[in-house]
Amino acid sequence: KTIIMEKKRTEVGFTYGLISGLASVIFSLLLYLGGVKWFVNPIAYAGFLIPIAIAVLAGLKQKKLGEGYLDFAAALKVVFTTFVIGTVISTLFSYVLFNYIDVPFREALTQETAEKAQQMMQNFGANQEQIDKATEDMMKGNNYSFSKQMLGAAFFCIFWFVISLIIAAIIKKKKPEFPTAAQ
Repeated sequence: KTIIMEKKRTEVGFTYGLISGLASVIFSLLLYLGGVKWFVNPIAYAGFLIPIAIAVLAGLKQKKLGEGYLDFAAALKVVFTTFVIGTVISTLFSYVLFNYIDVPFREALTQETAEKAQQMMQNFGANQEQIDKATEDMMKGNNYSFSKQMLGAAFFCIFWFVISLIIAAIIKKKKPEFPTAAQ
């Protein structure tokens, strides 16, 4: 029975991870179609809600498969698996989009990001030398290279692990040691 539950847990995490990745790709496509300004707009942060909602659904699905019970470790595994698979899919999509499909868009996005960073640094009182250095660093090289995208995905996985801990703590429900007598 444990092997069957482990297989179902892996299936749920994988399935919901695919759903999360697909939903994130669709959201990224919508931002892309909206143009560079949408990518740096606060609305883009709404994209964080997509994988969180889907990971919660994955955990609840696993709980349902466990007849309403799900221990913390099992909840953590299914939720984190969902996040990791979704992140890998989303990252690979971004890599292909920015490096093969539309390189000029990547360059425009880099320029827009640098301008936003300049404004933010000015608002925080950075001196012009610091602002120029930061802008120059942002503009040189490819911020969307495979290695930088994978590094970003790794950092996201650390972030998602913390979120997974919170979600697992909320949705867990330990099975009672002894069944309660029916009244």
